[in-house]
Amino acid sequence: MPDQTAVFRHLSDQYSALPPSEAYSGLYTAMQPPLPIVFGALHERLNALFLFMNSKMDRGRHFNAEQSRDLIDLIEEIREVRGSLGKIGIDIRVREDYQRVLNECSAFLVVSGGSPIPESFAKIDIDRFDPVFVSSAWQPPTKTSTPPKKTMVGEGSYAIVYKYTDETYGFPVAVKVGKKNLDERELSRFKAEFQKMKELNYPYIVQAYQFDESHTSFTMEFCDYDLRSFMHKYNGTLQFATRKRLALQFLYAMGYLHRRGILHRDLSTGNVLIKEYEEAFLVKLSDFGLHKAEGSEFTKSDTEMKGSIRDPTLASLKEFAKVNDIHAVGHILAFMFTGRSSIAGCPPAIQPIVDKCVHNDPTQRYQDISEVIADLELATE
Repeated sequence: MPDQTAVFRHLSDQYSALPPSEAYSGLYTAMQPPLPIVFGALHERLNALFLFMNSKMDRGRHFNAEQSRDLIDLIEEIREVRGSLGKIGIDIRVREDYQRVLNECSAFLVVSGGSPIPESFAKIDIDRFDPVFVSSAWQPPTKTSTPPKKTMVGEGSYAIVYKYTDETYGFPVAVKVGKKNLDERELSRFKAEFQKMKELNYPYIVQAYQFDESHTSFTMEFCDYDLRSFMHKYNGTLQFATRKRLALQFLYAMGYLHRRGILHRDLSTGNVLIKEYEEAFLVKLSDFGLHKAEGSEFTKSDTEMKGSIRDPTLASLKEFAKVNDIHAVGHILAFMFTGRSSIAGCPPAIQPIVDKCVHNDPTQRYQDISEVIADLELATE
């Protein structure tokens, strides 16, 4: 295995000469140096080329030769950087929406004469505010020489969540411990929750690390607040733009789930978590104990509906569909923009979106999260 110091020195030499703007390097401050500079630079260059490509779609759909070569080279450069880091145990992935664009671009880019942009290729949704490169390299050890001191931070129907500081890495970790009285079905759900979280790789979903069979528990990413405690602290100072950014992060997470045919079914202010960074906040969706794949027969008809947000049009969890998740989404959005449990009193640009999410007739609601995102992106104060 290559030496980490040597790889980092090489990357530092390569990217320090032309560092990115702070707006981009600041998105990656959770990574160890020199990775904020590396991925900030790659992100900034990608966005510049994507912005240029978007402009060409209104002018003949022909992507210039120079920019075509630049994007081809940049895609290869990203592959090489990820490969080098992978060899020293650092797994960096491109966020799913950006990776999809890169895959589509690779199919039509050519090195000379410019690249015709296919009619099927839509304008790129360019993200300037959130990371598009994600690290899942950190894996906390399951065993320590001395038991860590744990502090209880939350409790649900099936489990208790504790916080402790990992002695190896020196920062907080969460551990979710199944309650002693879980029956066979509840235990199966608890394990399925971990497995689903482990499979999901998205910036706005809590990352799960390792399952401990001996203690019926699993370790996962620690977040500083749930949405309710976050709003209790910051509601008086949050600007509309910040609320909108957090709301979009939440919607992106829900869209990611629904595109994979996964229904959350237990949305509440308690399982929309917030991670705090210096001058930044990040939404992290959690609690997948009641998740279900669309079309799955896992749910029994008499399964109890839990959670604080219940769709009055839904008779049982057995009948749950995307529009029922969207009903809960409306309540979450209202809380994000007002700090109150009521779905009324939102800013004028937001109230119609909330009202459509929670409409008493499910056929009159948004039918897909992408529709909610499209309307919210256009909303202004």
